[in-house]
Amino acid sequence: MPKDTQKDTLTPLMQQYHDIKKSYQDAILFFRLGDFYEMFGDDAIKASPVLEVVLTKRQTVPMCGVPHHSASSYISKLIKKGFKVAICEQVEDPAAAKGIVKRSVVRLITAGTLIEENLLDTKSNNYLASVYLYTNTKTKTIQAGISYIDISTGEFSLTEITGDDAIAELKIELSRINPSEYVLPSSQKNSTLARELSVGSSVNYLDDWHFETGQAREYLLKTFDTGSLKAFGIEEKTLAVSAAGAVLKYLEETQKSAMPPLRPPKYYSTNEFMALDNTAIANLELVENLSTRKRDGSLLEILDSTSTSMGSRLMRRHILQPLTDREKIIRRQGAVTFFIEEGTMRRQLQELLKNSADLERILSRLSSGMASPREIIALKDTLNLVPGIKTALSHPQTIIGTKLETINDIISGLEDLSAGCDLIARCISDNPPADLSKGGVIRKGYDNNLDELRQIATNAKEYLARLEQKEKERTGISSMKIGYTGVFGYYLEVTKANLAQVPADYIRKQTLVNAERYVTQELKEYEEKVLTAEEKSIRIEQEIFANLRKTILAEAVKLHSTAEAIARLDVFMSLAKTAQENSYCLPEITDGYGIDIKDGRHPVLEKKLSGKSFVPNDTLLDGDENQVIIFTGPNMAGKSTYLRQVALITVMAQMGSYVPALIASMGITDKIFTRMGASDNLSGGESTFMVEMRETASILHNAGPRSLLILDEVGRGTSTSDGISIAWAVIEHLSSVRINGAGPKVLFATHYFELTELGGKIPGVKNYNVCVKEWQDEIVFIHKVVPGPSDKSYGIHVAKLAGLPKNVIARAKKILFELETTPTNLYNQPSLFAPEHPLASELAETDVNKITPLEAIKILSDWKKRYEK
Repeated sequence: MPKDTQKDTLTPLMQQYHDIKKSYQDAILFFRLGDFYEMFGDDAIKASPVLEVVLTKRQTVPMCGVPHHSASSYISKLIKKGFKVAICEQVEDPAAAKGIVKRSVVRLITAGTLIEENLLDTKSNNYLASVYLYTNTKTKTIQAGISYIDISTGEFSLTEITGDDAIAELKIELSRINPSEYVLPSSQKNSTLARELSVGSSVNYLDDWHFETGQAREYLLKTFDTGSLKAFGIEEKTLAVSAAGAVLKYLEETQKSAMPPLRPPKYYSTNEFMALDNTAIANLELVENLSTRKRDGSLLEILDSTSTSMGSRLMRRHILQPLTDREKIIRRQGAVTFFIEEGTMRRQLQELLKNSADLERILSRLSSGMASPREIIALKDTLNLVPGIKTALSHPQTIIGTKLETINDIISGLEDLSAGCDLIARCISDNPPADLSKGGVIRKGYDNNLDELRQIATNAKEYLARLEQKEKERTGISSMKIGYTGVFGYYLEVTKANLAQVPADYIRKQTLVNAERYVTQELKEYEEKVLTAEEKSIRIEQEIFANLRKTILAEAVKLHSTAEAIARLDVFMSLAKTAQENSYCLPEITDGYGIDIKDGRHPVLEKKLSGKSFVPNDTLLDGDENQVIIFTGPNMAGKSTYLRQVALITVMAQMGSYVPALIASMGITDKIFTRMGASDNLSGGESTFMVEMRETASILHNAGPRSLLILDEVGRGTSTSDGISIAWAVIEHLSSVRINGAGPKVLFATHYFELTELGGKIPGVKNYNVCVKEWQDEIVFIHKVVPGPSDKSYGIHVAKLAGLPKNVIARAKKILFELETTPTNLYNQPSLFAPEHPLASELAETDVNKITPLEAIKILSDWKKRYEK
């Protein structure tokens, strides 16, 4: 970009660019020039390789550009690389401009403020989150306020974390929200929190005073045009208000005058939902497969049979937010049961919803002026489905018989927007173009002036033919003709031979070699009408469309309510369909601590087993006599599957779903922690073992009596003796930490058979294993969980199945035999490679038949002394 010292040499255009760019130093400035967005200076140098466009120069300044009509695809590339993009448009009519056309930034696009359809995943939310940390001077503890918004749907939530370990709870909550972008106070720029949040997300900053409670409160009051925050239940939630006000200020700065219609702020407590940290979400493959990072192979894929994007996003939120309130869970279960029993109704409603558009995101794009006429038609068609949905749900035979509160809530949320639908139907043509600037959007008969202008443009040829005939008859010049050029416009052409017959009111316009061209007052007036008719008609269409937008946005509250009701309906029907198709059971939700599952199955794996049946297994964890299960067995036998299925069934039960089991009784679980697999953090200087120990430490510090712990191979990242010692101590600790007689429920898978000694010796610790059958040096995986420890790891058998070379397998068997028959050291580890003991050779040379008892005693005494040394 040109430097300040170069201002005197800048052209007016580059000076304008320079002045605008000063306010957006951290963004790529898309500067509108005609049909292109141009980038200059450092912006062009940074953007050209990302966008794969040619870097050129203008007045020695590097530059590159992209067509404005396809800008969104280029913007997407920059956002994915972590850039912000400032859109600078012409804000006045070039024809009316005096001097250089005025330009200004109309929107700052960041990772958390996307509304473009092609930049968003239709099936997941895109959150912008604000975090405010506060140190309580009295208690010396850190407290936190969180607020997050999805501007593409209008969702606006906030909460506070004030516990003794607020930072740990904060990280768990942010893992669940998974924002694309964070807003922090400027004072946090170099903090540990900022560094951690910047891994995988964008982090931006506002001056600290925007987070002050008084200032933040004013932002909220102004945004929602209210005099008090009491109606939102956040008057006393000062930390949450600080975060919420700041996130609104950031939106104001990025969206300029096109603020999206937000739903009222919704306060929630983190205790309302089961805590799932990033590790648990990933290891349990709740919303994406661990290896592919796609939804295929996840719990979400199995449960999500929704018909709408709104429903799909809500299903994802339900999976990541299992409830901890028993009554709320039971109400959701009632809605799912209702749609299982009413299968015919469910199928009819699902067919209706297949024709639904994404009301939430259309509404957001409307506010920014980006919604197309076709999206307005889609919105109307979706709203026209509402009466049919309400009629089906309100069928007396079903509602009177069940009196389901949840179903009635959905019916109440489906608002009457028939007036808006009628207006759209009268205003917008049935099949409008996607681009408003092309014209033909507004229906014929809606506006008389528009119809007249269209008539002029459409009937121009007929009118000119009639005018030409009239002038021929008036002048007697039969060879006269009307023509048009881009330079001179419409004209009457008369050959030189007929010039004497030209009337006095003809005005000469152009002289040719063999003819003269004239214009009449009538032709001039008509030319002006024709040439401006299309421009005027498009302008009128834009004005009508803008007024229609305002009318629709005025109903934003009702539209959000309807969208939420449709999403909830969609989710309950999807869960009912999945439950019925897969023979799930309705779990009993209790106030106790236990998990009691009969014939439980892994919901994902059972669907992926082609032509094979899944082997179900029981689970009993009660936090008391069956608190810690030490789980042994060979690899490939199904230990990890079993561990994960227990956790997945728990998540499903608390989100209100039926579960893959014959019978299930579930107490409320407040947290699920997992320690599975091997991963490192080399960029952070942490080895695989260090990551494993950090995860284990977090679990030990945060697990409570209602927590479920899934631990797989704790201690395997170090030496066998160290690993066994650590795993042993972890089990002892978890079995001893009890509140009101209950401890965390633990599934502990291991290959350390030494740990099975704890089963039965420590109260609440039990041994289980996955059954395996041996047959002629081969093994058969039974996948059945049975009481007791496993007797072998069968590692060599699994290696053979994996295809290791025969000579390697044979050598491994020989080494294993030597290990199992060689004397072991203090830690029960065979010293396979130690040199032969010196006493061994003397023992071999001693003939016990030829020595006296006294000599034998002397030799034994000598050996004992030498051995002790």
